[in-house]
Amino acid sequence: MALHPLKLPQCAALLFRIVALQKRLLKALADPALVANTVNTAWVQNVWRSLDAEWVRKFCLRKQEARIQVIAAANPAARKALYDEFCRQNKVPTLLKAGGNFRDLLTLPGFNAALATAVTEFFEDCYDLLGQASRTNGYNLGGSRSITKGHYKKQFREANITKVVCPYCDGDMGTPELDHYYSKTHFPLLACSPWNLVPICKSCNDTTIAKGERLALTPGPPRSSVDWLHPFECPASDGVLIQLTGNPRQAVPQLRSLDASEQRRLDNHHWLLDRLDQANPSRYLSNRWTNAASTHFDVLVQQVNRRTNAANPIDSLVQIQLEDHQAARGQTASAMVHAAVCQAILDLRPEYIEEFTASNPPVLS
Repeated sequence: MALHPLKLPQCAALLFRIVALQKRLLKALADPALVANTVNTAWVQNVWRSLDAEWVRKFCLRKQEARIQVIAAANPAARKALYDEFCRQNKVPTLLKAGGNFRDLLTLPGFNAALATAVTEFFEDCYDLLGQASRTNGYNLGGSRSITKGHYKKQFREANITKVVCPYCDGDMGTPELDHYYSKTHFPLLACSPWNLVPICKSCNDTTIAKGERLALTPGPPRSSVDWLHPFECPASDGVLIQLTGNPRQAVPQLRSLDASEQRRLDNHHWLLDRLDQANPSRYLSNRWTNAASTHFDVLVQQVNRRTNAANPIDSLVQIQLEDHQAARGQTASAMVHAAVCQAILDLRPEYIEEFTASNPPVLS
């Protein structure tokens, strides 16, 4: 669900290291010969021998040890199913190419509500420990290798051209928040996966007006990802644009693509952020783009009217602006909406050209 392509930062390798540690722990817990009452902090320290024992001790505090013990006490089929599903889900690119189908924990063999809750809370706490203010101050992976959410967000922005642009709404990023593309509440096995963490603006991550924990998956089973954008594996193409209908101050924005399958993904993206499944839809994304279009139109009219003369006709000035916005896509906030305003003027839409001061309306060169 991204309007601009993203790439993983170099420090994603450290997050993959955390995923590998989780995998090692689940593999040990899946051992059919495991004796449940031997599982404690010391047992975890032995499984994670490469980590500092004191760090592992802190990791096991605040019910983490108890959650691991609940998993250890589950029947062997459930423990094996958990390990297998973790391995399957964390091959995100492969899974997406196969259409998705991210399974709920309660659909796994041998799972009940208590076990699903313990697993969910375990992985949610694994993610929370990435915080600098957590009891572990992030993850110390040995030597100088350490990672926190703040460190990851900083390097993510440095690795992408979209440093100041939210990949979900094309607006100003501001102070970014990490969004779980697939909610960690619904899919906790992906809580620390770099493929599932996207820095976005605070507004887009809002649980009441925008995406929050809502899922970018078609209801199933299987839960298909085919008709949804994905920040890394299936972002919007360069040909995607915003079109405006209506007058410039109450414009209705729509994402458009010439490709029918991509159009379905764009429609789902817009629906997800507009919360159109609610009784009182917020139309969060539409309203943001409508306001951005209105503001830019007023600015553009003033700029063009000041500069219009025989050598600089309106259409030429607007065309230059359009090309600048297209070139700035993904690098300058709201470039897609600003380009849509320019295109509406160049399309000679009466409601857009009537405010220009030229004695004759703009005619395309």
